[in-house]
Amino acid sequence: MSTIKKGYTELYAVLKANPEMTVKKLMDQLMPIMTAQIRDTTHYTDEDGRLVVFCYYHKQWEWVDQVPYGNKRNTVTGLNTMCKVGVNRWTTQLREFNKSADTILDLIASGELAHDKDAIAEKRAEFEEIRHRIVPLEVSHWDEAHADERQQVTE
Repeated sequence: MSTIKKGYTELYAVLKANPEMTVKKLMDQLMPIMTAQIRDTTHYTDEDGRLVVFCYYHKQWEWVDQVPYGNKRNTVTGLNTMCKVGVNRWTTQLREFNKSADTILDLIASGELAHDKDAIAEKRAEFEEIRHRIVPLEVSHWDEAHADERQQVTE
């Protein structure tokens, strides 16, 4: 059997569980899976007139006057979709993940990793988990005078 792409696993599970049903009958179950999950907005201005942006890396709302954002042309806000800390962490994680193939080969060559599919897949999964890990934004980046606002916005 071939490997199912990550984006299609839920769709595959529904189809596999209902082999006798027609697509027309399954459509109500399939639509939520196939519908894009798009955020209505990526920014807003709070009651004090401060710009708040949703950071793609941290998956939370951040005040631009408290968390630094880089400039980006052709966006409504003129800012990047990730804060500078998030961009730094994301690129570091991606760089480390891209080096993982060399690391796995080095481990096999040194004898630290067995040359079998399961051991290699396990090591690859470790690197994949590191790549997708979200390192939380340090509390020191936030103005503690607005901690109650931060709590309300991130809920």
